[in-house]
Amino acid sequence: MNCFKKLEKIMTYGLDRRGMEGANLTGELKGAAMALKKANTVLIVTGFVIRDRLFGETDGPIGAVSVAGALEMLDKNAIIITDIYSKKILETALKSVDLKTVLEIINKHDETIFHETLLNKYKPDCLISIERPGETADGMMYSMTGECISSLVPSMDPLFKEAKNRGICTIGIGDGGNEIGMGKIKQYVAANVPYGDIIAASFATDYLILAGVSNWGAHALVAAMSVLFNRDLLYNVETGERLLRAIVDVGAVNGITKQNTLTVDGLGLDENIRILNEIKAVVEEAV
Repeated sequence: MNCFKKLEKIMTYGLDRRGMEGANLTGELKGAAMALKKANTVLIVTGFVIRDRLFGETDGPIGAVSVAGALEMLDKNAIIITDIYSKKILETALKSVDLKTVLEIINKHDETIFHETLLNKYKPDCLISIERPGETADGMMYSMTGECISSLVPSMDPLFKEAKNRGICTIGIGDGGNEIGMGKIKQYVAANVPYGDIIAASFATDYLILAGVSNWGAHALVAAMSVLFNRDLLYNVETGERLLRAIVDVGAVNGITKQNTLTVDGLGLDENIRILNEIKAVVEEAV
């Protein structure tokens, strides 16, 4: 088994929890990593609000920081984009690992102007969405349980649509079917995922990374980049634990339990560290 297949196997652990285990996306991880290898400037979109708490979840920001850190090590430009619900989470996360990555905040009702400004200002080669709600065919956005969050969330779909119109590469990372990029397997989501016919996101990114937890998909992407560059770009487990503790301390919540605990998508610290360790082991073996 080559290293890319190993990474795919590790990152997809637990997909059966959401009925996603039958979606076949072999090769997407390597394709996304190769696209990032060519890129110089990358916009990273993340942040998923939990309506009951009006605060962002623990899944997504950690992955965004993981990818941004790798890009920074390669002297590439990374810009993270989020909303007010995950602003403090991302500020804290970036500070805890001492990254210089620029953070842009999008506000509700300013989407169109903001998106055009971003693309013209940074002229990115690639866009990545990591655990960011995506619009369904009716233009709405939903949680994994079918709860509508459109009235709260600034939509990032127009940014990705305009990027595609401009020929800019797009990558989606998600775990539930309701995130930007999942249009690539929309029919599968609608048929197999709980509430799938309601929540299935419609935009299809050029590459789609499906993981048991979106943070794991981001780590796997960094690991795949490490293989391509023959250089370890993935932070260690101590840094991973420090990041999770830091964002929970400022209010980040678990996307499933909706509680402010040291967990991600219902899984404890030990389980998340185990997966990061396994991904890290593939990198160390390869490089």
